[in-house]
Amino acid sequence: MKVHIVNGDITGNKLQDLDGEVIVWREMYDLGPAAADMDRKRIKSRAEFFEKKMGIPSEIFLKNCTLQENRLRALPKDAEITLWLEHDRYDQTMLLYLLKSLGSHEFNNLNMVTADSYPGIEPFFGLGQLSELQLIGLLEHRISIRREQIMEGAAGWNAYASPNPRDLEEWLKCAECSLPFVKRALWHHLEYYPSVKNGLNQVEELAFQYLYDGITSFHELFQKVSAKRTDDGLSDFHFSALLDQLQKGPVPLLKMTEGSLPHYNTEPEDAAIELTYEGIEVLMEREDRFDYTSADWWLGGVYNHRGKWRWNGEKLIDMEERQG
Repeated sequence: MKVHIVNGDITGNKLQDLDGEVIVWREMYDLGPAAADMDRKRIKSRAEFFEKKMGIPSEIFLKNCTLQENRLRALPKDAEITLWLEHDRYDQTMLLYLLKSLGSHEFNNLNMVTADSYPGIEPFFGLGQLSELQLIGLLEHRISIRREQIMEGAAGWNAYASPNPRDLEEWLKCAECSLPFVKRALWHHLEYYPSVKNGLNQVEELAFQYLYDGITSFHELFQKVSAKRTDDGLSDFHFSALLDQLQKGPVPLLKMTEGSLPHYNTEPEDAAIELTYEGIEVLMEREDRFDYTSADWWLGGVYNHRGKWRWNGEKLIDMEERQG
């Protein structure tokens, strides 16, 4: 039996004529709480996070997770499974999760189709940009995933999902990871921690700079940031959730002057966004983000309350230790 596990509906819809079953994996492991053991309790906590931050009803989230996990467990152990995944943080966290899950269920005939570039396409964001024929052509270059790579993926997931971010730092420094894009994607993951300079992560900092330069449309802002962050796989919902945090709290750093940010199951309406005076002060590093806005946020397995862990461009800093 041949099975193709695909990273999203755009790519999945183009592969329906492939020999074998196509399973579209619908999860966003680059966002929300993660754990080494993603049991029912952990998945429920993810459902609550996505309902709170994006408005996705928790019952829909839980139903989707249950259906796809049950389908995975029902596959025959000798199934020939091919993972279609991109080079970015979104897909590489998915790869780690799937390798751990598939390995624990003793699937061994695993392959992968992946790419971080394609001739004539620049910038290259991922497989969804390719035509059906271009995608099928990539099958000739698929990679056979070895047993040691399955073990690497499981160890990488455990480090990513650890509540102690030092575990991920240590894994990135020490692991001899032969999976093509995992380490690069997870180094970029560390850039989602707030900066020691002003409390903004690198995506938020970039967005603030574009806003300061005069870009006000959410759609244009997202396109600009995405073009600079091609190793992220940043979705518009994820980007919207980041910005939404910054317009809340005692003193907002952003304000909507028109429209609204993208939200689950709502009609698209482009927002016009501006920095507040305090937002400019934070951008200029004269103030700190956490003096104005709270942040109830997860990074993999780390609940980073009020920016306890910060990124200085080279390593993570425990602010409580530094201030104590």
